Amino acid sequence: MRIDKVNSSPQLKWMLFNSISYTLVVVKMKKSGFFEAKTRLIASILFSVAFAARARLSPNKFTRDRSLPLPRITIIILRGIKQALQLEIDEYFKKTLDGCEEPVSKQAFSQSRTDLNPDAIKYLYSDVTKDMCKVKDLEYYNNRYRLCAFDGSDVALYSSDELRDEYGYAGGSPKAVSAMASLAYDPLNNIVLDGSLNHIDTDERVCAKQHIENVSKLPLKWRMKNLFIMDRGYPSRDYLAWLLDGKHKFIMRVRRKFNLDFDRVSRDENVSFVWNNKTYRVRIIKVTLDTGEIETLITNLDEQDLPYDKAADLYFKRWGIETKFNSLKNKLELENMSGRRVVTVLQDFWASLFMANILASLEWKTNAIIKERTADSDNKYEQTTNENRLISKARDSFVKCLLETSPHKRKLLFYSLFEDIARRPVEVKPDRSSPRSTPRNAKFHDTYKSVT
Repeated sequence: MRIDKVNSSPQLKWMLFNSISYTLVVVKMKKSGFFEAKTRLIASILFSVAFAARARLSPNKFTRDRSLPLPRITIIILRGIKQALQLEIDEYFKKTLDGCEEPVSKQAFSQSRTDLNPDAIKYLYSDVTKDMCKVKDLEYYNNRYRLCAFDGSDVALYSSDELRDEYGYAGGSPKAVSAMASLAYDPLNNIVLDGSLNHIDTDERVCAKQHIENVSKLPLKWRMKNLFIMDRGYPSRDYLAWLLDGKHKFIMRVRRKFNLDFDRVSRDENVSFVWNNKTYRVRIIKVTLDTGEIETLITNLDEQDLPYDKAADLYFKRWGIETKFNSLKNKLELENMSGRRVVTVLQDFWASLFMANILASLEWKTNAIIKERTADSDNKYEQTTNENRLISKARDSFVKCLLETSPHKRKLLFYSLFEDIARRPVEVKPDRSSPRSTPRNAKFHDTYKSVT
């Protein structure tokens, strides 16, 4: 039995009643069981009175049980609107509701979603993220640090006056409306820890400071600390002083001539700098890349926490956020927004981050299945989940699992989804590298294909 209306089934009371037990299960959960338990909990949140109050932009919205109740609108947005809006609505009614109802018009949906507070979608993303951080068997660097990489990327938006006024534009044309998306990402556990969508001219350091404040509030295993990794676009004396005053652990790359004293270091030394009449000390590490190029790293980790020969490997774990942006923009189609207003853009942005973490938790499960099945195999390379298959298979199946109230049927849906994705793993080939090339200026390339 499936529901997506507030009062459409007596099974709903059972679902809400069990939300507390689901919460307790998630807190004690390992990675492999998180997706299933958290999906049940999300369902109880969507149909709760508290979520309805959070989601209304005005008090009289979503108070009656119509063809577009709040949970239905929210789920359609979370599912992702990546093709023509009416086609997406038709697919939802056909695949999720089994064609039992006549699809609403895109005009009706567009009107209703403007009353949905984007912070409600953000709340769902934040709720998933917090619980992911509570999982028992997360990976930590040196069994001491949660890694957190920062990066920003331009996001192309529709050319509307409202979006241009809110986010600005890139380049010489006022029609090239763009925003700057900034992420904080745990590369060891594939968790988007924090995110923001900002004016295109926003300084990345401003975003980084906000990320640090938000990430520092996330659950963290006892005696563990956050370790922030940043590329060469972040350093400034002001920012370094702020990090050191706040006792935040970090490692970042700096440009040549950023500080001449830093440039003079030949291998690994502690160097002082002055900001606002206060002296600070940092550790400068020079590493040589495979190309022979020398990079300068700056950190406040000592030799015990970070031996010299481990510094390059630690810094290059930051690459995970590059691949995450690639996945968000080219596979989850972050830039393929479904509206031309600020409210709809923010709904889509937080829905993308929500789905990124939900898919990451699903990947935890399928990777566990693959690892168990290949434990005794003689494969040359480790096997892992095929991300394209993960995204394409999960889009509709996740919604069905979310809305199914029969425990037996829901269990079968979960099992079918896990098996379908884990059936076709891909190889993990270490130390692969290839020179970057500038692609032809075309909208579509053979390297990245739509997975929906």
